[in-house]
Amino acid sequence: MNKDKVNVWKAALIEAADLAGMVLQNEADGHESKFINKIVKVIEGKLRRNSLSVAPYLIGMDHRVKEINLWLQDGSSDVRILVVYGIGGIGKTTIAHVVYNSNFKRFKGSSFLENIREISEGRNGLVQMQIQLLSDILNGREVTVRSVSEGILKIKDVISCKKALLVLDDVDHMSQFDAILRMRDCFYPGSKIIITTRCAWLFKAEVVKVHNVETFNHDESLELFSWHAFGQDHPIEGYTKLSEKVVSQSGGLPLALKTLGSSLSGQSIAVWESALKKLEVIPNGDIMNKLKISYDSLQDNDDQDLFLHVACFFIEKDKDVTVKILDGCDFYTTVGIQNLIDICLVTIDGHNTLRMHQMIRDMGREIVRLESKEPEKRSRLWDRKDSLNVLREKNG
Repeated sequence: MNKDKVNVWKAALIEAADLAGMVLQNEADGHESKFINKIVKVIEGKLRRNSLSVAPYLIGMDHRVKEINLWLQDGSSDVRILVVYGIGGIGKTTIAHVVYNSNFKRFKGSSFLENIREISEGRNGLVQMQIQLLSDILNGREVTVRSVSEGILKIKDVISCKKALLVLDDVDHMSQFDAILRMRDCFYPGSKIIITTRCAWLFKAEVVKVHNVETFNHDESLELFSWHAFGQDHPIEGYTKLSEKVVSQSGGLPLALKTLGSSLSGQSIAVWESALKKLEVIPNGDIMNKLKISYDSLQDNDDQDLFLHVACFFIEKDKDVTVKILDGCDFYTTVGIQNLIDICLVTIDGHNTLRMHQMIRDMGREIVRLESKEPEKRSRLWDRKDSLNVLREKNG
């Protein structure tokens, strides 16, 4: 018998020891074969929990997950919540996958609910997530839930009986966050909850631990890009300078590095040079669509217009000066900028200066560029060449 099978049988014996209360007469009407099948199914369910699929090339992951792993393994009996937040495409879900795989076996039950934002928008989305959570915690057992309120009651019963690890990925609405907070006291002691989000405002009023995901540094960026572009950890001969340019344009954003690396893989130097020139004018569509989710989630047109103004004109400008100018244009600038900060579209540095990731900036400017092929018909002009051309045409 090989080592893997031995480990499986050991685990099965351990789980079988926990099957207290299973009585032959009660469980299968006295039929031994049915009783044995029942035990087998229960043990199979308890052994069913598997690791999640993780993206390849986990560059710099050890130091990114170290703090979270220590938090998960601190031995506390409190029910604690960790919020992992950052801009879209920065690797929040990948980090959550890695820490889940490293730690879920430390808990009696575990569940990883992915794409909550997207699923909750679908028909019966919340009910479907409740069913998955219950099934996961109950090791694959079939569960029926007819309404959200019924699901909450069943979840409360389940999570109160065993220490659990719960991961909620891509939370974007307060109701999703509140649903967990309301049940916090129902969790078994020592349970842990991880939430990934790009919405910083979700956790402002709550006592939770916060993990802010940072962009890659230059060396990490070049290595990740190279794996996707060349299948190795550094650029091949003749492509080093071009790779450096792509990395510079990506701003340390893993999504951009992966997407651009894969799109340029196997292409000639001439194609690379042309692609880089195009990227200076037209950002990659796949990257923009991912980042635009945050823009689309803004509360109203006022905040969206404010974001576009900042992206086109006010990056690296003093916040107070920006507020004074835009208040004069009938914007509610102070609260609007705070709304942009709360979903990771804008930051303010120690010098009170507005900052924006260059990919977020490019996304905003691309929204304006797509308003019309003719610059004079766009709502904003930030490019000096376009502005001069439009002024010349206006003056005849």
